[in-house]
Amino acid sequence: MVLSLLLLLFVSGSAFGAAAIDNMVIASGNPGGTYYYIGAGMAKLLSQKLPGIEFTTESTTGSPVQNGTYTSESVETLGIFTLDGAYSAMNGDPTRGFKKPLKNLGLIQAGHDLLLYWMSLKETGITSLSELKGKRVGIPVAGNTAYFQAVAVLEEYGITLNDIKAIPMTYAEMADALKDGNLDAICTGGGLPQAAAMDLSTTRDAVFLSIDEDKFASLKQKHPYWWISEIPANFYRGQDKPVNVFTSQVCLFANMDLDEDLAYKITKALGESTAELKEIHAEGGKWSTATTKRVYDDPVVPFHPGAKKYYDELWKK
Repeated sequence: MVLSLLLLLFVSGSAFGAAAIDNMVIASGNPGGTYYYIGAGMAKLLSQKLPGIEFTTESTTGSPVQNGTYTSESVETLGIFTLDGAYSAMNGDPTRGFKKPLKNLGLIQAGHDLLLYWMSLKETGITSLSELKGKRVGIPVAGNTAYFQAVAVLEEYGITLNDIKAIPMTYAEMADALKDGNLDAICTGGGLPQAAAMDLSTTRDAVFLSIDEDKFASLKQKHPYWWISEIPANFYRGQDKPVNVFTSQVCLFANMDLDEDLAYKITKALGESTAELKEIHAEGGKWSTATTKRVYDDPVVPFHPGAKKYYDELWKK
């Protein structure tokens, strides 16, 4: 009887360590956004390359608060969110919605840049961010990194959320609302390409609102964890000039209690799947060991030990 009990405990994992994981969820972002497509692509590839574990993606707001909390609460959850969001989470920044520090998050891989798009339609007559005061503007859901970036950009133009009719919604909803005339401008986050931006630029005469260069120095000083990057001219239909956008780095995180060997295998599988992920979404090509090395060389937050082991093998030979 004792032998049977020990066998039962062993199988259940309650006596000799944690039970084996056979399902994992990747908390991603809004349907129609880059996070969601990257998460779905990762889930597909990991399910193929790590037999015995089924990976799925879960649609969320994409905010560091939501995805960071999910990841910190479950070893069976991986979360996609920004590096600055992770920094705020680990330091318990209350202004970013963290009531207490989330100390058990570890970086797995760095990926694409999150670009903050400001868009309108030609018919509105809006051509500059300075013209948004008093307008109906679709903004990212509060708590999302893109939300905080939007607030920061507006402030540089002397505009607060009280100066506009701010309407929080998903990126897919924003595009439809702008096309239907229910909004004057929208602010969406994503990579290159971004689904809402692609939709608007191919179906309507879209206007991309660029951050003016005289705002660069102030934005950089106030928010050193973000930077200004550029959408090249003619990337989207009708966008004949480069567009200056606010940018942050998106990463994949795991719970620090996730088994080190499994974290290693996940990191290795993703590190070797960049080309395949790029076939699923253009920004998948940014989820690579090359991108991650920049964060590895100058870490803002800690890596999961399993991920660090993989990268140490690559770069400390």
